[in-house]
Amino acid sequence: MFKKCSPFASLLVLLSCALNTWAAAPAKDQPNSTPLLYVGLFNGQDVNVYKAGKDQPPLGALVDGLVNITGGIAVDQQQNVYIVTGGGSVVVYPRGGLVPGLRYWFQDQPQPPLTLGIAIDNAGTLYAPLWGDGRVAIYPKGQTKQASLVIPTPSGTTAYAVAVDHQNNVYIEYGAPHYPEPGFIEKCPPGSAQCTDLGITLSAPGYNLAVDSQNNIIACDEAAAQIDIFPPGGTQPRVISKGLQGCGYFALDSTETKLFVANQAHAGGSAGVISVFDYASGNLLTTISSGIPSDDQIIGVALSPAKQ
Repeated sequence: MFKKCSPFASLLVLLSCALNTWAAAPAKDQPNSTPLLYVGLFNGQDVNVYKAGKDQPPLGALVDGLVNITGGIAVDQQQNVYIVTGGGSVVVYPRGGLVPGLRYWFQDQPQPPLTLGIAIDNAGTLYAPLWGDGRVAIYPKGQTKQASLVIPTPSGTTAYAVAVDHQNNVYIEYGAPHYPEPGFIEKCPPGSAQCTDLGITLSAPGYNLAVDSQNNIIACDEAAAQIDIFPPGGTQPRVISKGLQGCGYFALDSTETKLFVANQAHAGGSAGVISVFDYASGNLLTTISSGIPSDDQIIGVALSPAKQ
């Protein structure tokens, strides 16, 4: 239930109330089964909320509590939305909610980190790749003060993105802390910091990582501007690349039929759109550009409901 804007309020309050009502109410009114797409905008300092798959104006935007968008976006099984914002912290919004109810500061870590491609498992555990610290920090649901496990990346490298499979194995995309240098992927058993490199090499890492229900690994080779899909145990990928200038952030829908990719050259420099692909064939289905300014940078893409 949203408060009505009083006609006697100050101009500043009226503007704030109007923005908040516009930003939150449309998304909140949608049934929880309605697929939503979240797109972070660096310059806009907000996250647009769309009806997934439709090139229509956003339903609204998440603004409150966001300094700027500096890393990934993820959605948990309750459809809470996790957004990396200024200083590398992660804020958590309920689906359709305007005000974040939780914030992860990572104050137990060595330095204020730059957080990139986060992941959430089915239990609500947050997996945060801390770029500045060269590690992945793992926090059980609602626990913001102390990580339950920290997984360092190999010496001389840092963490770009993380994913979790149905068996709670952790996959970490890592590489040297500058672009373009090769990226690699390692796999860590549940609850363990002893990881095994999978023999996968990317010409440069992206900022998202995913594992589908068949344990195929989905990664962005940012320098090649292509999505690589690696079969279990394999190092030769199936490639999705039609029309891509970049692919740093992406999301697979809950049915594993569509892949939403932030199609924008590395570090901006070109107008960005969301390219929607048929996941099985790699065919381009549609693009979403409404509400994405041509001079903005797309930072973070997520879908709700989340992939199981």
